[in-house]
Amino acid sequence: MTRVMGFWVNRPSAVFWVRMGTSALSIATLASCAATAAPAASPAAASSAPEQATAPSSARSAGGAPAARSAPVVAASPRAPEIVLDPKQPLRPLPELKVENIGLHIGGGPNDAETKSPFLSAVAERFPAFMDCYRKNEDPAQGGRFGVDLHVARSGGHPRVEQPRTSLRGPDFRACLSAVFESVEFKKPKQGPTTLSYSLRFTLVEAP
Repeated sequence: MTRVMGFWVNRPSAVFWVRMGTSALSIATLASCAATAAPAASPAAASSAPEQATAPSSARSAGGAPAARSAPVVAASPRAPEIVLDPKQPLRPLPELKVENIGLHIGGGPNDAETKSPFLSAVAERFPAFMDCYRKNEDPAQGGRFGVDLHVARSGGHPRVEQPRTSLRGPDFRACLSAVFESVEFKKPKQGPTTLSYSLRFTLVEAP
């Protein structure tokens, strides 16, 4: 009786095995034995130590050693709620800014590809600077065009900028673009002093 009762207290999961395997015992009998064998805890001990299940003092091993005490029950921490993004509202990437040449005309000609090539290459080196100017655009959600006349001296070098024309808004933005064009370094023109009519376009491209 004592050995079966101690086994039940230390291993609550075995209650059903004892009940079904031993017809002479009942749940009420096992509960009565457990209540009789369990010593009452003093109020001081109850307030100073956490509650924990212990084996009856009468349950001892064959060598006289007291039965091992079961580990205290530790309450599991509550699981943190999971963060789930709403699939109906996917994150949209920002549009990509693109700048490109859309026109170059050499005053007095010739206007063949070979003659235009060194002028186009010199301006293309400033494309990153043009894109930096776009931050000063008062309406950055809308792209647009910017045109200008460039007067290149006989010896080349920095041009004189005249007649800026654009529908893009912002005086600081326009001034920034003009300053970048003035910083372009042209090679010595083959035809002597040259006037260029140049246009570029800013485009906002939606990411796929």
